[in-house]
Amino acid sequence: MTTTDSPPPNLTTSDIAALRARTGIVRNSRLVCWFTFGVAIVSAFLGVCMMLMIISVLTPLSAISFMRVLAALQWGLGGVMFCFMCPALCQWCLRMLHVQLKLDEKGVDFLLGTRKKPEELFMPWEQILRVEQKRVGNVQQFTVTARDGSIAQFNSYTFFRPARAARIIAERAGLTVQKL
Repeated sequence: MTTTDSPPPNLTTSDIAALRARTGIVRNSRLVCWFTFGVAIVSAFLGVCMMLMIISVLTPLSAISFMRVLAALQWGLGGVMFCFMCPALCQWCLRMLHVQLKLDEKGVDFLLGTRKKPEELFMPWEQILRVEQKRVGNVQQFTVTARDGSIAQFNSYTFFRPARAARIIAERAGLTVQKL
């Protein structure tokens, strides 16, 4: 575990103040989100086509064998999986279109929920205690902890580039990202 809460050596106090003075918004690329949505639509089309392959494999009925039934089951299972992937990708894409971080001279405003269930948390720069990175399986998990005990967590399913968001928050708070 790296435990350095001091500012990065190349940033002075005036540099940190200049970073804080700039306002900005960190959000996912709209282009990548809409591309993911397009992949969801294509997966639904492929799922339907794979389901239609069942008919192609099983006809003519006089030539049905165990291997043809097995092939039809494989096409059917693949089609069902592609059809289930469509709503999951759509839901993930819509969630990723909504999340963002608003950075200004006062602090960072986390908007991490959905449109129906917004999860908003504001942390002033002086109150940010640490920014931690933890790798859980194949996912990068980032935790921003404030002195009052409030916590904001985001991962690679929230942002396409979560390390960039954590690095920006840490730089503006005058901290480094701690790797656990």
